[in-house]
Amino acid sequence: MIRRLWTKFWGPAGAVSLGLLVIASFAGGIIFWGGFNTAMEHANTQEFCISCHEMNDTPFQEYKASVHFMNASGVGASCPDCHVPKPWIPKIIAKVRASKDLYHHLLGTLDTPEKYEAHRAEMAKRVWAEMEATDSLVCRNCHNETHMDFAKQKPEAAKLMKAGFERGDTCIDCHKGIAHKLPDLSQGYRKLFEEMEAIAAASPPKGDTVFPIATLPLYHAAADAKAEKDGIGQVLAGTPLKVIDHDGEMLKVRVTGWQQDQVDQVVYALRGQRIFEATIEKAAVDVIQNVSTETDPETALVWHAITLEGWVAPGKLIGNSDLLWGYTAEMYGAACGTCHSKPDPGHYLSNQWIGTLKSMKRFITLDKDEYRILQKYLQLNAKDTAEGAHHG
Repeated sequence: MIRRLWTKFWGPAGAVSLGLLVIASFAGGIIFWGGFNTAMEHANTQEFCISCHEMNDTPFQEYKASVHFMNASGVGASCPDCHVPKPWIPKIIAKVRASKDLYHHLLGTLDTPEKYEAHRAEMAKRVWAEMEATDSLVCRNCHNETHMDFAKQKPEAAKLMKAGFERGDTCIDCHKGIAHKLPDLSQGYRKLFEEMEAIAAASPPKGDTVFPIATLPLYHAAADAKAEKDGIGQVLAGTPLKVIDHDGEMLKVRVTGWQQDQVDQVVYALRGQRIFEATIEKAAVDVIQNVSTETDPETALVWHAITLEGWVAPGKLIGNSDLLWGYTAEMYGAACGTCHSKPDPGHYLSNQWIGTLKSMKRFITLDKDEYRILQKYLQLNAKDTAEGAHHG
């Protein structure tokens, strides 16, 4: 049986059949590859990208107002130039990932301007993350550091570009919004804050230690806290409060911190570090109890380890500090990571962060409480703060 098949296969008729099979397979492969490549190239055109109204009505119109569409030299970059890598394997990976766009087109996820705006931040973050992961490969297809003539750039731009290259930044770190409208990244951290507010308002916090999510008045007695009058000071957001007594829903708490000699009204988190925890009215400084006194060997300043007790009302307290610092980390990324690469909190000393953040204050839109908790987050994660690993 096997011998007959072998003879038939290798006989004259079999050889012809084999030849035809090889030719047909080769031709079929060419046709398949040609069809696949044609479809791939068509899917890699700007016309294809904007063929659905979701892309044409919003992002394409934004792109048309950008320098990548119209400029003095007349050299433009189209949708696939910025969103599809040129190397074959990364291109295939990008196309596979893009299949979800067809799925959401069928679902109508972005079929109105309102829906598009609701998802803008999510989509932008995803694209930014992909570009960071590839060191902005699609940007570098056209923009090459070795071919840049910094002398022809504006002095400030050249200075920032050189500093970015030295730090190892990638293009998208500083050039977000280059072709499309920037999303409102405050939506993310403000949603987290609303969730914390709901938790704080729903029930009294559990645990021996609680954390205010915003600046909280401090009172001498439970009755004052309940009536919200005659406050003796304020506790800043993020300050650990040790619960030592209850009177109904009112909580008696203890703050542990440091006080610089002759600076009676301010309590700091750490000796020598101006990380604000609480402030006390001048008439109430006697409530601060001195535990010990030390001299900072680096500055020769005298510091007192202290405790401070008072009453607070519920409503702005949570028992899980991870929620608070997660919210603050999200705020840091949104406020300080859009126009440039945000520095690692450990890049600066704790006290340096005060001036560093203040120098950028005019570029960010944070209210007073948001600014204070952001500064505290950065200081607690600074180069010289031992407790930094516990916050962030």
